[in-house]
Amino acid sequence: MRKPEAGVYALMALLLATACAVAPEHKTLTMSASDPAAMKGESAGYLSAAMTPDASLIIPPAPVEGDQRNNADWSIFRTTRSYEGSDRWKLAQNDDSYKPEDLLKDFSCAMGVELTPKNAPTAAVILARVGTDASNAAVGAKNKYKRTRPFLHNPGNICIERSEGLSKSFDYPSGHASSSWVEGLAMAELAPDRGSQILQRARAYGESRIVCGLHNWSAVEAGRTNGATVFAALHGSKEFTADMARARTEIDAARKTGKAPDAAMCAKEAELTKPLPIK
Repeated sequence: MRKPEAGVYALMALLLATACAVAPEHKTLTMSASDPAAMKGESAGYLSAAMTPDASLIIPPAPVEGDQRNNADWSIFRTTRSYEGSDRWKLAQNDDSYKPEDLLKDFSCAMGVELTPKNAPTAAVILARVGTDASNAAVGAKNKYKRTRPFLHNPGNICIERSEGLSKSFDYPSGHASSSWVEGLAMAELAPDRGSQILQRARAYGESRIVCGLHNWSAVEAGRTNGATVFAALHGSKEFTADMARARTEIDAARKTGKAPDAAMCAKEAELTKPLPIK
């Protein structure tokens, strides 16, 4: 497990307090208490309730037991239990984190520079806030379909510890895939020349939920759709576009003067983040 430093949290708390102080007043939706796996902490998103997309109106209905989509999902769950103990399994465990400092580290190879809350503080704020927006957009669909997670219906281990809260939370759409896709789209906009590598990592982050056994394949696909709709809505937020401009300056400076990630580690990550060989 990663051990966040007190200084990182102090920096992020200051940044979030500053951002919220100048933000227009709006209501922020919250995830159901029955879905702790999709919670993001205390950070507020950029989108008002009126601006937040409703995934239940956009994504396809969740598969139901007995139909072909559900059969395919459960087959994929059983097949991907073979990843247990592998390097891809370990990556899925790593990708369980929502913390902005961890996400910056995870996007470092794709960006070509080591990113931290110190050299990319506004990007850290953006990752936290757009992730919250993605969760808020997903909550209506989660509560509408109440689709239970695949490990409750099939034999096999998952890559994190089981808990009552996790078992009671819902599968469809995937909160992690929703968040990682909108976060990846934001990072790709900050460095368009690295967009393919960044979105490869964002896709793999969502697919880690399949490897981990926490979400069905269809839930991850729906999560990406949800994340894309949130990213479109975010461009209607003046606060988001202003933060993106500041973050772009920080990222450009980091790319010019920052330390490059370990080349061997990045080569290994590039192999691990190729699309899953799902049949």
